[in-house]
Amino acid sequence: MSSIYLSSSEFPGIASAVAVGAFDGFHVGHQRIVQELVDCGHKASLATVIYTFRRNPKLTTRGIQGLLTTNSERVELAEKTGVESIVLEDFSARFQGLPAEAFVSEILISRLNAGVVVIGRDFHFGKGRTGNAEMMSRILDNAGRRLIIVAPVMVDGEPCSSSIIRTSIAEGDVERAARLLGRFYSIEGVIVTGNQMGGRLGFPTANVEVPDPVKLLPGNGVYAVRAVVDGAIVNGVCNIGVRPTIVAASRRTVEVHLLDFDRQVYGHLVSVQFAARLREEVHFASPTALVKQISRDVLRARVILGSVGGRQGMTK
Repeated sequence: MSSIYLSSSEFPGIASAVAVGAFDGFHVGHQRIVQELVDCGHKASLATVIYTFRRNPKLTTRGIQGLLTTNSERVELAEKTGVESIVLEDFSARFQGLPAEAFVSEILISRLNAGVVVIGRDFHFGKGRTGNAEMMSRILDNAGRRLIIVAPVMVDGEPCSSSIIRTSIAEGDVERAARLLGRFYSIEGVIVTGNQMGGRLGFPTANVEVPDPVKLLPGNGVYAVRAVVDGAIVNGVCNIGVRPTIVAASRRTVEVHLLDFDRQVYGHLVSVQFAARLREEVHFASPTALVKQISRDVLRARVILGSVGGRQGMTK
């Protein structure tokens, strides 16, 4: 298990190789950076460290619509790579004002004792994002340290990036997102009591309350999903939206009909992983028409989830 530090000042200062970035999504590009870190650290006998932030800087500086991964999800994904330490720095107002040169000299060199730093090609840092790879390389080189710049990973003919994944998720294109992430996109929450309408229609649903307000939900629609609840992997159909046919909700809800599953799991934690979008959320003329469509959704979900089998790795 990796050691977790909530500030670079807590790091013990041992000689290290450090990968720097926001790592939102921990997508295939991030995975390439961390693999380079691990390989380099092992060859040079350096401790391997991921340096990132408790709050994604883009939430403050660029107003993104939501995050692909919570802190706990990023830590879990990072630990699976075998890195020895993870630093979750506070992106405070004081930190935002740190000049680019000071970030390299004070944080990376002095506090983390980085002999090698690994970044993506488009990484920017420091006050006003004025620092770039060329500047970092020069400062590190002058201090007898080394910078490794990892080229973007190409997926579907374009560079993999968190911003592209966020757009895909918001548009409901979870299949494209899965190719960029290297796994199904997932949300995690607690199963809460709903209005029981799904049960009365013959398709009982688990209502999922997602606790993190900045976690990005897929666009409104109906999805084929896999859910992990109490250690069991269960296929299902998920609706995200306002339920216009029965009673329009005042806010978006997440409801999952778990296939071939009849246990009571209120209050339990569930991870919902999105395999494919089945259709948009629409208003039907009657509950009967809705039931017929849900039956078709279930059949399509069974086919899709049966075909993907174990090809997409579960994150839980």
